[in-house]
Parts: sequence; C-alpha cells; structure tokens
Amino acid sequence: MARARIGQKPAITKRRTETAARSTTKKPTARVPAKKSAARRKKPPMAERYDLHELYEQSVQAPAEDCKLFRKLFKKLRGREPLVLREDFCGTAQLSAAWCLGDKRRSAIAVDLDGPTLAWGRKHNLEPNRRRLGSRMRLLQRDVLEPSVGRADITAANNFSFCIFKTRDLLRSYLERARQGLKRDGVLFLEIFGGKDSIYPLVEERELDRWTYVWEQESFDPITHHTMCRIHFNFPDGSKIHNAFSYDWRLWSLPELNDLLLEVGFRDVRVFWEKIEEEDTDGDGICDGTGEYEDVTGKPVEQIESFLVYMAGLR
Repeated sequence: MARARIGQKPAITKRRTETAARSTTKKPTARVPAKKSAARRKKPPMAERYDLHELYEQSVQAPAEDCKLFRKLFKKLRGREPLVLREDFCGTAQLSAAWCLGDKRRSAIAVDLDGPTLAWGRKHNLEPNRRRLGSRMRLLQRDVLEPSVGRADITAANNFSFCIFKTRDLLRSYLERARQGLKRDGVLFLEIFGGKDSIYPLVEERELDRWTYVWEQESFDPITHHTMCRIHFNFPDGSKIHNAFSYDWRLWSLPELNDLLLEVGFRDVRVFWEKIEEEDTDGDGICDGTGEYEDVTGKPVEQIESFLVYMAGLR
C-alpha cells in the first residue's frame, strides 16, 4: 500500500518534535520535600496545558523544509533565486518567518483573515525574531480575494487551504488575484491531496513525542466533492482535544486546478508529485511519502491510496 500521510508533513514532523522536546528540557533542580500534611496540587489534564496553535505547528508544519522545497523548485523553473514570498491563508505565519530567517535578502507578506490567529503568530513567530526580521516580514489581516499588496516571486497556499472555496467562480477569483500579485516570472504553489482514500471516511493516527496527532476524514459527498476533515489530539494521560481544527472544504481535482490556472492566464502549469518509499520501512504496511517531489507533468502516474501534490502555476 502506497500513501502519503495527509494533514501532516511525513518524515519531517518527527525531527521537528524531537528538536522541540530538547529545547524545552530543563535542568533538574533540587526540591524541598513537601510536608506530609500539605495537600498535593492536582495537575490539570495535558489537554488543558497545550496551546492549539503550538500543537498544530509542531504536528503539521515543517517550514524549513517547505522553504527549501520552494527555493529548489523555483530555481529549477525560473533559473534564479526567489526572494519575496507571499503566504496566503498564513495562519500563524510560521512559514513566512522561516523564509525570512533563512536568508537576510528575503522578505515575506503573510495574509490571513483571522485576527486572533495572526496575533498569536505575531507574538510567537514575529516578535521573538524582531531584530533579525526587521521590516522584512509583514502580517496582513485581509481577505485573499482582495487586490494583492506588493509583488511576490512565490505565492504559497499550503495545507489545502484554498479548498475553502467551494465554487468554481470563487476559486477562479482567488487564482486571478494570486496571479496579479506575482512578479512577471512568479510562481504560485498550491498544495493538494488526492488518491483512492481521499473520498472515504478515514482516521489516521501518528504518535509524536508528547501527544498523538489524529487526522480524520469524516465525510465526502461524491456529487459536490464537499469534504469534512478534522484534527484531534490525544495525550498520554488519557485527555483529548476533540475537533481542535475542523475543515469544511471542496476537494478539487488536479484536472480542475490545471484548467482554472490556465484559464486565469498562467502560461504553464507543472505538477510536482511527492515521491513514495519503495519499501515499507516501519512495518505498518504503508509506504509513506518521502517529502521529496518530482515533476510528473505530462507523464502517466499510477493511482495510489493517497498522494500529496504541488500544482505550480507559472505566470
């Protein structure tokens, strides 16, 4: 069985969570024994001790790897170094921060409609790096359907975020705006998933260092392609965060995206398909995605259980 793990970055998440665990390890300190008569304070459940955005960032995102991938693909397509990133549906803007921190010449525009999520990103991803970032990173609370601000080398819509647009007209409007916000040789990257399993109810668990990440595909309508997906978190003490994040999407097909990108004026569309392990390395009966992508544009590809793809629109 060959499948990419949807809703998370395969193979990368483990490295990130291990690093996070090391960074939060504290040196042991001497404790004064408590008096026997003193009542012990009961710790709150683990589910109440974690921040939802922190859980999401450490379970789903891999910004350093995404930056490497975008740079590699852009240089392959355009033959030059990309410097300006626009991150649509940016959430906490972790990708934009990583992009700017990776090279002093880079800048980023991070766009999202949700004010509280942007505020969290400002506090945790922008302010701690303010001296290094300077004015190179901008957070904008606005609708991605509004006219673009500035021109980018790369616009990225990661984690299937554009699937929030359920009609052809709305998605077409977004793609038009995205194209207008690119430089003359800019590239739009759309991350999308598919495969046999994408249309069936599915619950997939992955154990991380301090919790279990759960991706659920709750429902799929074969007529409209509307799908409901959710993220849950389970903790070693038995506590849970159910429906931490919910996504009411339309699952767009690759041909639909290809046609719309060309329709709004992109000169070319390329399909970058995530490579799959040749053998099951962890004994779970699944050949996972490797995190590496190959250009399969115009090539026949075998249908598999699930896949991750970047559709690249070249202005």
